[in-house]
Amino acid sequence: MATDEHVETLIIGGGQAGLAVGYHLKSKRRDFLVLDANERVGDSWRKRWPSLRLYSPAKLDGLPGMSFPAPHNSYPTGLEMADYLESYVTQFELPVRSSITVDGLERVGEKYVARAGERTFVADNVVVATGVFQHERPIVPDFADELDPAIQQLHSADYHGTEQLRPGPVLVVGAAHSGGDIASE
Repeated sequence: MATDEHVETLIIGGGQAGLAVGYHLKSKRRDFLVLDANERVGDSWRKRWPSLRLYSPAKLDGLPGMSFPAPHNSYPTGLEMADYLESYVTQFELPVRSSITVDGLERVGEKYVARAGERTFVADNVVVATGVFQHERPIVPDFADELDPAIQQLHSADYHGTEQLRPGPVLVVGAAHSGGDIASE
């Protein structure tokens, strides 16, 4: 049987933004809970390709209260960021619950109600800090199915390294962060 859990502030998303908000709420001794869909804090970084590096130097990558543990002018890997986030939660004893995916959020009277499977969380305040990459499957243009089947197509979500690519020229479509990184590699 599902029961409601009450909290003053519910933070949906355990990445950098959600954890930074949690840090500030904890410093004010406020009641809050962070829900993260991943199995472990930092898994959104662990799921990316191994050679991924952050675009900012380590001196700018720390969250409130804790510097990033790397030489200031280095560019950390995604795995290093994942481990840092996990350490951050431990260092500040932030209340993070992993493996909880919020399916819906609605306002009911003066409260917010978040549903996560059979669980219900009721909060006075909600911070949605889920990031921008929340699609179940990567977005691929409809015409991709019409291309010659001999052309290997690989979305950045499925990219792990150059060993996946066939010999010869490569066309990277998209010039955002992932496209730029993969083209450089």
